[in-house]
Amino acid sequence: MEIFGQLGINTTAGIQFVFFAIALLFLTKFVFGPYAHALEERQNKTKGGEDLALEYQAKSVELSSEYEGKIRELNSEIKNIVDASKAEANKQYEAAVSKSRSEAEQLVNSNRSKITSAVESASKELKAQTQTVALAITSKLLGK
Repeated sequence: MEIFGQLGINTTAGIQFVFFAIALLFLTKFVFGPYAHALEERQNKTKGGEDLALEYQAKSVELSSEYEGKIRELNSEIKNIVDASKAEANKQYEAAVSKSRSEAEQLVNSNRSKITSAVESASKELKAQTQTVALAITSKLLGK
């Protein structure tokens, strides 16, 4: 012990060493340990989060391409339906137009025949009245 005295180390240094050891054990147990554990947990979660983010990114690319494919299929189906509807509408239009034309032709022919018969009857009437009118004009001219 005399060596410690010659070096200038007394009991105060021993007491300080004991307090230092107690403080070190306390801080290790209650501060540094939980901090290290929390830091490790955070790193593990972050690594898991990065992996999860990469997985979700890959899934989003896959879903995006799948979505585009389905959209193309749907657009194709819609185009086919629209084209079929247009074709059907054109058929119905042509049928309606041809029906209307045939009805119009029938009406025109019917009216022509009526007009022709009316003209013929009027012509016959005029021919029948021609002699009467001619006699009336002649008698007026001659003063009778």
